[in-house]
Amino acid sequence: MREKAGLIFGTMLFVIIIAGMVYLIVTGNESEQKEVYTKIELQGNHLLKRVDYLKEVKLFNEKDYATLSLPEIKLRIDGHPYVEKSEVQSDGNGTVQIKIYEKKMKAVMLSGSKPVLITEEFDVIKLKSNTDISNLPVLTNVDFNVDSKTESVIKNSQLLRAFEIIDAMNIANESMQKSLAEVNLRHGGDVILKFSGIKYPVIFGKGNIAKKITALSSIWNRMKKSDKLFANSKYIDLRFKNEIFIGKPVSAELRG
Repeated sequence: MREKAGLIFGTMLFVIIIAGMVYLIVTGNESEQKEVYTKIELQGNHLLKRVDYLKEVKLFNEKDYATLSLPEIKLRIDGHPYVEKSEVQSDGNGTVQIKIYEKKMKAVMLSGSKPVLITEEFDVIKLKSNTDISNLPVLTNVDFNVDSKTESVIKNSQLLRAFEIIDAMNIANESMQKSLAEVNLRHGGDVILKFSGIKYPVIFGKGNIAKKITALSSIWNRMKKSDKLFANSKYIDLRFKNEIFIGKPVSAELRG
């Protein structure tokens, strides 16, 4: 009899424990589902301000936050063409914290009258309004074709030359690279560079990229300060072996 009573008691205790566990799981899920988001914080954005990112992915209206889950928010953020990946989490108090990692943009390229962004992987991305492109050079007079399936530029010698110039400049002189405003590829002709804060162009030409960048870097500070040698300069020509020419431009050299 005692054994039977003990068995009944044990069974009831087991049932109570299981019921308690189920209750905790259910209520836990319900509390998770009931979390209401009231604010979204954004970090890691450089190309666009927070407000512009959130407007682009339809996360600007706080009234809609209550119906959203973290996976839905992440899906929207990851869908922005500037975003490589993101990390999304809740602080437990109604705030969603988002950290984004933007795609690495190499330059702005003029495609007819419409500028586009070119990534390090030669992907073509439509330039959004209010994008901060102050640190990106503009590529002009470049011949290119776009693969309609991948939206990537079909690489050609002109674009590769521009990328090599930018990369070499970044290695040799970061200040010079940040001041690079335009790379005029002249449809395969002699490349001409323009820098912010420098009134005259640099006729870069083609070939010997590393050597020319090193030579340009050696006089960069004097160019910026416009010392006596460069005060009245009209152009700098790097096309001649082991020499830098400074003087008045020949009109034919600077067309295009």
